[in-house]
Amino acid sequence: MFLSEPPRSGYDLNFSLFGFPVRVHPLFFLLPVLFGARAGDGVTVLVFAVVFFISILVHELGHAFVMRYFGQPARIVLYAIGGLAIADSGNPWSSTRRRFTSNQQIMVSFAGPFAGFLLAIAFALIIVALQGKIAIITSGILPSFHVDFSESKAITSPYLASLLYFGMVISVFLNVLNLLPIYPLDGGQIARELFIQNDHRDGERKALMLSLLVAIGVGLFALLHGQHFIGIFFGFLAWNNYQMLNMSGGGGGYRRPW
Repeated sequence: MFLSEPPRSGYDLNFSLFGFPVRVHPLFFLLPVLFGARAGDGVTVLVFAVVFFISILVHELGHAFVMRYFGQPARIVLYAIGGLAIADSGNPWSSTRRRFTSNQQIMVSFAGPFAGFLLAIAFALIIVALQGKIAIITSGILPSFHVDFSESKAITSPYLASLLYFGMVISVFLNVLNLLPIYPLDGGQIARELFIQNDHRDGERKALMLSLLVAIGVGLFALLHGQHFIGIFFGFLAWNNYQMLNMSGGGGGYRRPW
């Protein structure tokens, strides 16, 4: 989801899923704990952290599966800012990477949010199957949801209700933000490829300029609506894009893991 791979630590969690090596940096759980602490007691925080972990992992698996489909092995890293699906040669002594075509790059970038939205739909279907009611709330910075289980006889635990609610909301929220045309988010990667396809000479600079303007706009909008963390986050993205625009002149050939 963001920037570069963090260095390894002695506390990393390592496992394999569907043939993809997965590394979880210990600071990955910092954000879900901070956000989850506003949601309720310790068990609710744990539920929030678990759902956040699943949502980010599914997103990165979406990228990784499409990378594999196009012949490029991948590995996944979850860390403090989110996750990365990284091209991996499978040989620790080799840095060989298969270069994707522009359309393949777009498909790889879109695969993460697509997988995330499928997860959100799965949570929504479970909620409806358990007689929960979903209402859309449009008063905040982004549309959100209210889930009512008052008529459900299947949901007897508030923590199960929280798990289903968090699962749907987090999956929608993270992936909608990720599709904004801001580098290095997936939407920024897609915008870059589309701009270059239409303007090989100046497309990259135009993509960075769009990314900068959208990041500033979203950051200011978030701050005006009291969403300070989101505002600061997109302010940092805007500064990052401004630096890249100045250093590369728009022609630096920027790329990132997904």
